[in-house]
Amino acid sequence: MIAEEEFGVAVVVAHMACEISAERALSRAYEAKDTGFLGESATMMLPSYNLANDRVRNLYNAVTRKEIQQQSFWPAFRESATRRNQAVHEGRILTKAEAEASLKAATDLVAFLR
Repeated sequence: MIAEEEFGVAVVVAHMACEISAERALSRAYEAKDTGFLGESATMMLPSYNLANDRVRNLYNAVTRKEIQQQSFWPAFRESATRRNQAVHEGRILTKAEAEASLKAATDLVAFLR
């Protein structure tokens, strides 16, 4: 999508991959703690699987005992999440450099969640 100059779409798709990875990471964490039965109930209370959201991140940190916001990629991911929101909700036009930065941030987050 970046090569096709669809920069906004590239950022949105990158964040979709992050949310799918977050959902899978939470499911694995529930199962590992033998609390799989909580998964559906707990996640139904979440607005999404966007780890930039405080409620989602707090649940992830509690279940995994990891402080994801302490990871080196976190500031870039938060910046990318803001960029994504601006593109989707405010119609902001994104640049190639921004799309590439979001792709890197998303790739780093997904790698960490695996």
